[in-house]
Amino acid sequence: MKIIKLFGLSSFAANCYAVASEEGNVALIDAPCNAEKILSELEARGLSLKKILLTHGHFDHVMATGELVRKTNAEVFIHSLDRDKLRSPSLSVAEYFGISGFESFYGEKAIEDNDKITLDELTFEVIHTPGHTSGGVCYKTRNVIFTGDTLFQMSVGRCDMPDGDWQALNDSLKKLSEIKGNYTLYPGHGESSELDFEKAYNPYMR
Repeated sequence: MKIIKLFGLSSFAANCYAVASEEGNVALIDAPCNAEKILSELEARGLSLKKILLTHGHFDHVMATGELVRKTNAEVFIHSLDRDKLRSPSLSVAEYFGISGFESFYGEKAIEDNDKITLDELTFEVIHTPGHTSGGVCYKTRNVIFTGDTLFQMSVGRCDMPDGDWQALNDSLKKLSEIKGNYTLYPGHGESSELDFEKAYNPYMR
């Protein structure tokens, strides 16, 4: 497994991760924007996009989804409670931030807590972590967790937008804190961290 962090895809500094299998197939964690750059980065490395795993439905994590699917026929996965955000500039908060050019997407596969998504030798376990949105999820594979906008390095996702829920986020953080063992964390914004570090020092997890 190889993880490639793709930079400069969004003015909102949303992270995008290409997780490559031994066969050179990719599961993309979130699709912020600039599908052309994403595909050129993968092509330069000889990689093929097969699946798009969305951590939640906010526009800054999904804007490139439609174009990527048209060009690669990749499968798209999102939690059932966030799937309507893929079709709505209002629910995706694109309108809230004055973002134009939102493209509605249909054809996603709905996922639920504890579901597993496989790509070659890789298995991604779905961890439902509502709070930032009702359908927010983390994806766990091997020794890493992609935490979306649930958990950041020394911080957490905001809950003051439509569909946010502070109590739900606290419950989700407790759920993550109960995971045994240390994991490298790749969040939806900011730098990577480790689960043990966040358990010990992140004020929202203590």
